[in-house]
Amino acid sequence: MKLKKIRAGVSLVVNGVGYVALACLFAMVFIVALDVILRKTSGGALRITGSNEITSFSMVILCSLAIPVLQIKNGHIWVPLFTNKFPYRFRCFWLFAIRLVETAVIALLAFGGYKKAADLIETGRLTDVLNMPQWIFAAVMTIAFVEYFVLTLIDTIQLFADGVENVLPKAEDKSWSEDEVKGTYGLLRQRKRHRLTKL
Repeated sequence: MKLKKIRAGVSLVVNGVGYVALACLFAMVFIVALDVILRKTSGGALRITGSNEITSFSMVILCSLAIPVLQIKNGHIWVPLFTNKFPYRFRCFWLFAIRLVETAVIALLAFGGYKKAADLIETGRLTDVLNMPQWIFAAVMTIAFVEYFVLTLIDTIQLFADGVENVLPKAEDKSWSEDEVKGTYGLLRQRKRHRLTKL
């Protein structure tokens, strides 16, 4: 129970940091759209300098910070194959072993991100067009991998605890439904089905 409370607290932090990714996405779309409009209306004479670079580095931030958010909602794609046919206790220990390796790899990625950020700070490397410090983006990736590591570590320990207790969890599924994955179109279909069931 304590692990679930800790995970909920970490999830709040991860979701809060995730708003940085949303801000980057908004800025990136706005800048790219404005750049295209300027180029098309002026015959290529006007353009936003460094828009491609902004897009590239915004995608680094967006993709990095999205990884731990997906971990919260169990949104990563994986195929259980025959795993769900195992007895519950064995399934927990089997997934625990797999997740343990995954957690170790993520820890190495977080450490590598830290080393890269430290190296970029020391060398003072800048981006090619806008001369932005590159360490900022390495630091964002490091933060994302640390968040991912903490969440995966908690989930790994939880799997081991579930295997020891051998008690099936209650059927409360907080992962994304198929309609939620499909986005707005899926939600509209869900509402339509809900209205039809009321009739």
